[in-house]
This record gives sequence, C-alpha cells and structure tokens, in this order.
Amino acid sequence: MRLAIGSGPALREFHGDVAANAAAVAKSLRWWKARGVEGVVFYDALPNFYRTSPESFRAVKQVLDDEGIEVAGFNALRKSLHMPELIEYDTRRLDHCLAVCEVLRPAIFDMSVNVPIPDGMDPMEFAARPLYRGDFARVETFALAAQGLKSLAQRLATMKALLSIELHDDGVQDTAQNILKLIDLIDEPNVGANPDLGNWYRVAHVWPDSWRDQVRLLAPITNYWEVKNYKRIIVPEHDRTYSWNVLLDDGDIDFRESAVILWRAGFRGWVCNEGGTGDYVHSQVRYLTYMRWILDEWIPAFA
Repeated sequence: MRLAIGSGPALREFHGDVAANAAAVAKSLRWWKARGVEGVVFYDALPNFYRTSPESFRAVKQVLDDEGIEVAGFNALRKSLHMPELIEYDTRRLDHCLAVCEVLRPAIFDMSVNVPIPDGMDPMEFAARPLYRGDFARVETFALAAQGLKSLAQRLATMKALLSIELHDDGVQDTAQNILKLIDLIDEPNVGANPDLGNWYRVAHVWPDSWRDQVRLLAPITNYWEVKNYKRIIVPEHDRTYSWNVLLDDGDIDFRESAVILWRAGFRGWVCNEGGTGDYVHSQVRYLTYMRWILDEWIPAFA
C-alpha cells in the first residue's frame, strides 16, 4: 500500500496560482515527502475549484513531478447522478473535474452518489437530519446512477485511470452491499471500491452488520482506500447513535485489522487519510506514522 494525503494539507500554499508561489508549494511538498508521503489526492472542494481553469493545475502538476510526488487520486464529492433534476448540473461539474484530471493524470477517480448538502442549514441540524438510505432507493434510481457512472468510467479509461465507488453515508452506495449492486450495474473493468469505513460507521442509525463485514465484502474489489475513524455511543432513549471523529488509531474501527483484511485480498493501492482532530497537520503526521508501522511491522508478521 502507498500513502497519500489530501490536497488541502499538502498544498496549503496553493491558491489557484502555483506559478506565483511555486517555491512555497515545493517546500511544503518536500516537508511531507520527508515524512513518508508518496502521493496527493486532489478534491473538488479546493477553494474556487469550479472557477479555476484546468490549465491552472499544470503548474502544480509540474511541481509535484519535480518533487517526485505522484497524483494518487481525485475525489469528486457528493454528485447527485441519481436525481433527474440535478443530473445535468452535476454532469457539468464532472466535466470540469475530468478536464482537470486530463492535466493532473490521477491514478484513481473517487466518486460518491449522494444527495446534496442542504444549503444554509445550521451545522447541528445538518448533523441530526435524516440520511438518504440506499436500501430504500428504487431500482430505477440505481439504474440512473449506474448509467452516469458507466459513462464516467469509460471516459476515465481513456486516461488509464480507475474509478472507485466510495462507501459513503447519505447516498445510494452507503453500504458494501449497495456498492456491489452499483458496480454490477456499471459493468466496466476499471471500476472498484473505496471502503471508507468511517463514512459507514458515523451514521445515526445502527447497521445490522459490522465494519468487519463491510471491509470483507469490499476487499476483493478495493482499488483505493480512504481512512478516518470515529468514536460512537448508542442512546436508546433517543433511538439513535452519536459519533465524533478522532485520530486514526484512537477510534472504534481497528485499521490494523482492516489493513490486514485488504492486504490478504491483494490490495496494494493508494491509502489517503481524511480524518483527525485538533491540529490537522499533526493528525496527518500521526496517520503516516501509524500506517507505516502497520505496513512495515504488523502486516509482515500477521498477514
């Protein structure tokens, strides 16, 4: 497995104009490389991403190449390809993402098919709102999502990139079982899964199976892995759970065991951290130390 971090912490000096401060970006990348970072995953949540020309990313790609750090992936967050009224809008946004990927040339394009985040909602209300549930979605909804993802996979194949369907709450692919259903409908050879267990675990409802079951189901088709961890309590009188994010080695999900399951299934791809608390840079450093220990010491002894 190869270790990546997101574009946010990796490129803190990136503001859409790397050419103007390439030296600062290179300095940041060298610092991360010295701590074990091999790749960067770009997100469409970068500031002003959809108002930034794809050509603007050529400078940052050059700095990455010069520093010997790969573009591990690109994460297109929460696209509503299953909702007829939003398909055209999100397809246009995906077109922009793909134009950027033509420049960056990521190995992985990560996708989740979600409902949009409600605009202007109080953060506490947002956290407590009912979530979209893939188990209750119509057959036609899965077919519509798969149709858009099939076209996306075919376009990515021309870039020699893989499409990874992310295990993500509040969307059609919110369980391993629903990911498998979706991938079967997409039916393209360059499509796999991203078992982001934290997204699955943090929901307010209690699933009938465990995170171990989820990662075991997805292990044979995993082509990318995003990691983050949570603590959770169940409050019966509220008929729900409450969760909060923690450092990767502090939460309820055992990423040491998860890594062994994926390794035994043959996964050797990119891992990217999305979690942490407090000082986010330090959270990334701790993830790198923990995952390197798993790869160098735990897996050789127990996988």
